[in-house]
Amino acid sequence: MNVWGIREPRGGGDAARISRKVHPVMPMTWMERYARFIVRKRLVVVVITAAITLLFGLQLPHLHMEIRRRANLPDDHPYVNVQNRISDLFGGEAVVIIGVIAKQGDIFNAAVLGKVQRITERISHARSVIEPSVLSITAPHVKTVIGSDQNNIEVHPLVRELPKTAEEAERLRQAVRTDHLFSGNLVSADETSAVIVADFDEHIKDVELAELVEQAVAPERDNTVTIALAGAPILRAELARYTAMMGILFPLAVVLIGLVHYDAFRTIQAMLLPLATALLSVVWALGMMSWVGQPLDTWSAISPVLILAIAAGHAVQILKRYYEEYARTRNTQEAVVRSIVAVGPVMLTAGCIAAAGFASLITFGITTMRAFGLLLASGICSALIIEMTFTPACRSLLPAPKRTELERERSNRFLDQLLDWLASAVEARPALVLTLAAVMLIASVVGISRVKVDNSIRLWFRADTQVRIDDALLDEKLPGTSTLRILIEGNADNSLLEPAVLNAISDLEFEMGRDHRIGGINSIADHVKRLNQAAHGGDQASYSIPEDSHAIGEYLFLYSMSAGPDGLSSYVDSRYRRAVIRALSKTDRAAFSRDLLQHLERYAAQRFAGLPVTVGIAGGTLGVQTALNDLVVHEKVINILQVSAIIFILCAVVFRSLVAGLLVLTPLAVAVIVNLGLMGWVGIWLDMSTAAITAMGISIGADFAIYLIFRIREELVQTNSLREAIHTSILTSGRAIAYVSSAIAAGYLLLLASGFSIWMRLGALTATMVTISALATLTIVTAEVLLLQPRFLWRSADANRSAIADVSGQTGSDSARRRATVA
Repeated sequence: MNVWGIREPRGGGDAARISRKVHPVMPMTWMERYARFIVRKRLVVVVITAAITLLFGLQLPHLHMEIRRRANLPDDHPYVNVQNRISDLFGGEAVVIIGVIAKQGDIFNAAVLGKVQRITERISHARSVIEPSVLSITAPHVKTVIGSDQNNIEVHPLVRELPKTAEEAERLRQAVRTDHLFSGNLVSADETSAVIVADFDEHIKDVELAELVEQAVAPERDNTVTIALAGAPILRAELARYTAMMGILFPLAVVLIGLVHYDAFRTIQAMLLPLATALLSVVWALGMMSWVGQPLDTWSAISPVLILAIAAGHAVQILKRYYEEYARTRNTQEAVVRSIVAVGPVMLTAGCIAAAGFASLITFGITTMRAFGLLLASGICSALIIEMTFTPACRSLLPAPKRTELERERSNRFLDQLLDWLASAVEARPALVLTLAAVMLIASVVGISRVKVDNSIRLWFRADTQVRIDDALLDEKLPGTSTLRILIEGNADNSLLEPAVLNAISDLEFEMGRDHRIGGINSIADHVKRLNQAAHGGDQASYSIPEDSHAIGEYLFLYSMSAGPDGLSSYVDSRYRRAVIRALSKTDRAAFSRDLLQHLERYAAQRFAGLPVTVGIAGGTLGVQTALNDLVVHEKVINILQVSAIIFILCAVVFRSLVAGLLVLTPLAVAVIVNLGLMGWVGIWLDMSTAAITAMGISIGADFAIYLIFRIREELVQTNSLREAIHTSILTSGRAIAYVSSAIAAGYLLLLASGFSIWMRLGALTATMVTISALATLTIVTAEVLLLQPRFLWRSADANRSAIADVSGQTGSDSARRRATVA
């Protein structure tokens, strides 16, 4: 059986029993005129394609990889706006946390403190660091405040010299214990760990920042301490390292997809042509991306694999049809023309729908996801252009298939038998097929109720990776590694000198600290209370906000005289109009972050009511992750509706039937529901990656149903039997669908080898969704067609038969007239 169109009796049989269809005489359509033009100008087409590819290829050296921080954040979410404003005013967008953990004893000895001091000094002088933001017990900007006998305030660095004796070490220990800004924040509660926190300028790239940090800590790594690194820049740098692995995974994907295509054709020539088409599409798409100055990131880096698989899949469709037509005509150029005429319209339809589905991501509220969607859409459009020009031109230039190649290509193998069984089963029990599908959907809906939303970037990595190990260690020993920032903005200068405002800030800090997972809380209010206590001889009862704003101003002036103008610049601006509360969290999980931030918003609205300030909650990683969670849930629903509407409208227009649009949507809806249900049952959370799978899976899966329905409609012209048309379509188009879906699934399953959790989930779920789409197309769609008997299929078949009859009658009349003239 030639699986792309030459039919034989059901159950198999050798080539001698193949029943060849006679290609009907049809009027020349615009597609046929186009195809014959491409074949005539085949050499010109190949040369032009090569020239365009060269132009795009010259742009590839300019393509670079960059994980842009703000490009991964929702554009208009209030939490993100607060984070961006805090970063612009105080820094805090690139916060690095370094933990120095003593393996024996505590940190209060010259050896460990020396390491902390040297690391702090190197970090303080590192490129792009915001020096006043560097915090550790040995940092110059970390001051202790002491009251003298004359009620004067003495401000000096906590560690001016490393302790040389046990007595000096004990004095330092007591100084840390008596100041809550140090104890539990810069030194762990068990005193075995010290932390160094630093903000870097937002313009430095994460990979460069991580290298600078590693250079600062590397000389201090030995068997006496454990040095752990955490913070969003460290995670993003690791993300960039994994992203660079695509340079290895992509060639492997080419080889794997090539092997799938070889299994489809069993000829080297037929294997290489789809791959060449696909690789040209990738070059065009990446060239355009480089041309417009768009860098590669975590999402766009995986798009070449998808473009490769989809483009190669379309090329397989047209090449499969070529083999069928060549077996009929034994003329390679005529076979090329006929294959374009048959497959071209459906390829254009399916390709435009896929491109439109990916392009719909432009409405996503995250810059990197919009770029991802546009890259995929441009790749699909490039593939369409190449497949409608270069592929047929190149195929007509290549030598015709040999007899042995034809025999290998149409050999009856396991897949043919499986498809024949599947077709017979669906024809015999279409209602049972739909009943089983309904049971599966019900189970999936129950699973969907168990799906949780979480966008924690640390969960993008496996638990056994170094970044996760370091992160867990610092969460255990220190206040946490996830940041929380709250912006306080006054209506005028010196608003933050008002006692009522500072007391409200202090109360908000207390409310934050009631949750044991929040620590490292500090702000201008804490410094004012320290200064007031020192001014009163260290009396614990005076650790409070003074009632006089003038006294507060004087304290801060005295502090700045000793600590310098940048001494409090990480907490308050020079006009005392804007301040930030800084805190750390041991977790950034979605449920915790959402509940905490909503509670703080309600509390701040009540506590700051009537005060001349506004409170912005919340910046830091907690606010960002919560914003991502909000966006994923909202945008997921919107994007599903968008893509579904695009597919439905375009299919309804192409087939001139609303029922056709619904038929195409059926396997896509099944794939989405089953995939989400599977996520719920196995405990995979919904995040940016799994949300993107929906658009990808729907856009890819639509091709399968479109190709199958086109084929059923074509077969009806010849057979006038819906069952026979469906059976033949499953045996022919179904085989192509099986190979295309296998190629896409294989390409994405390769991501499992990356060891990168987010890519592993993406690869497994995309492969699952594509496979479900293919199976649902071959079973559920065909069962629906058998039960519904949609009129649009018969209407199209009747119209085509009438056209054939008209042309045949006109041809017969012309022949009779010619015979009469000759007589």
